[in-house]
Amino acid sequence: MSYTRKSIFACAPATTRGQAVQLGSDPKGQNFLYTNGKSVIIRNIANPEIATEYTQHSAPTTVARYSPSGYYIASGDVHGNVRIWDTIQAEQILKNEVKVIAGRINDIAWDSESKRIIAVGDGKERHGHAFMFDTGSSAGEISSHFKVINSVSIRQQRPFRAATGSDDFTVVFYHGAPYKYNLTIKDHTGFVQSVKFSPDGEKLVTAGSDKKIFLYEGKTGSKLTDLSEAAGENAHSGGVYAVSWSPDSKQLLTSSGDKTAKIWDIETQKVVQTFEFSESVDDLQIGNLWQGEHLISLSLSGDINYLSQNSPSPVRVVKYNLSLIVIHMCGPVKKEDKMISIGMDDTLRIVDVESKSFRSSIVPTGSLPKSLAASKDGKIFLATLKDVQIIKDERSVYSVSVPSPPGAIALNPAGTEIVVGCEDTKVRIYKVKGDELEEENEQLTGNKGAITAITYSPDGSLLAVGDSQGKILAYDAKSKKNKDFYWNLHNARINSIAWSPDSLHAVSGSLDTNIYIWSVEKPMKSIAIKGAHQINVNGVSFRDNNTVVSVGQDACVKSWTIQHH
Repeated sequence: MSYTRKSIFACAPATTRGQAVQLGSDPKGQNFLYTNGKSVIIRNIANPEIATEYTQHSAPTTVARYSPSGYYIASGDVHGNVRIWDTIQAEQILKNEVKVIAGRINDIAWDSESKRIIAVGDGKERHGHAFMFDTGSSAGEISSHFKVINSVSIRQQRPFRAATGSDDFTVVFYHGAPYKYNLTIKDHTGFVQSVKFSPDGEKLVTAGSDKKIFLYEGKTGSKLTDLSEAAGENAHSGGVYAVSWSPDSKQLLTSSGDKTAKIWDIETQKVVQTFEFSESVDDLQIGNLWQGEHLISLSLSGDINYLSQNSPSPVRVVKYNLSLIVIHMCGPVKKEDKMISIGMDDTLRIVDVESKSFRSSIVPTGSLPKSLAASKDGKIFLATLKDVQIIKDERSVYSVSVPSPPGAIALNPAGTEIVVGCEDTKVRIYKVKGDELEEENEQLTGNKGAITAITYSPDGSLLAVGDSQGKILAYDAKSKKNKDFYWNLHNARINSIAWSPDSLHAVSGSLDTNIYIWSVEKPMKSIAIKGAHQINVNGVSFRDNNTVVSVGQDACVKSWTIQHH
């Protein structure tokens, strides 16, 4: 048996209020880059449903940039490391790794020869460094800032120039290469969030938390104009977090904490288009990108907003609702036109699939809900830390206390029996008697760890029980006798188990980041998908007999094609 990864529904960019997000541009015009968790997301800009990821950082990633040649990507993380890796081969082979600073990398810039890199951020002894990408040897000195550097840009024409913007309110201008200090610019009165040389190299733009946008001459760093002052009342009323040039160097796209994005005409020094978002704090605009014909502004919520100069509002919004992952973690049950979710707010709620919204009714659970199952006649069986409940017509109609806190619950396909896995390693069995439950004397006691996942096969013949020690036992659902096989390749808590529609295979996801596909007919055979998700695999499911879908702590949804040999 083997597998291939079929697709990724990528997570949104990771965001933090008050901090700019750097979106990386593809010189070939196909993709754009951003980071979330320990992953670098490479996403098709025209078709954002197409994505892939780089997962080789050992710490949360912060920024990623293509080399001008398009052959490499340099990505930074919170520990001050920059990894340079191949974009051409599917293996994403590491070219070099450089320890740049003793803290978070905030931005990275390549020179036009794809040889030199400047990386900046929040260091201790220094806040930035210039180096050769292949050897890591010094390519100059990034100095004169005494606080965190937020942004860096390199002029793509000779003579090379570089600029950095910092929380110390200054912009530092460098000559290169090698890069040497030339000038400190003190026009800003707030944090400098973004610095960018124009594609033609003629100008440098800077933007900051002081709501100001300044233009400078690209070779000398001499001041040309204050765009925000020239625009008057049309200027931003909040801090400006991101600025990007149009490909022809004639216009700018800015994104602001005032919940707007704007297009500026450089020649007339006027705002020619304002894009307005909602009044919600989630629509603070903290990143942007102008790549070819595509204009993107990023919301604090992680929404990726596609803009057009012909529309004052986004023409497309790519959302990724993390509540979908929470629902899957809690144990989703789709019943025709509705989905049931439970949350850490001690409530059960119903989602209308068609309207993609919660119903107004909220069912209090009385304790932290851990797992749920639903019958064809509309009853919901809910396990909380204190009891097992039956929910009917969106209210609790029955409850029974459990001697040990439940961790998982499952209902057999016939709707006549539920099993409840508990922290004391036991599985308790209940017969469904109308709107009540009747406990059986028999218990399943084969597991050695707290029960964390439990599920019946679709044909009702088998019951799989997973525990906190990474072990899965399979039982005959009728006789409750343990089968002859013991699935024990995980080395951490089992978070989810699901069966294939034909009941011949099971899939499990674990805290160990791995997914395993198990065979009923060949119990000693399995497919291992190692490192399927960063940090944790939260949920797994079969879409059909040959396709597995998984969700993880990395906020990504992935699908896998399974080949059964």
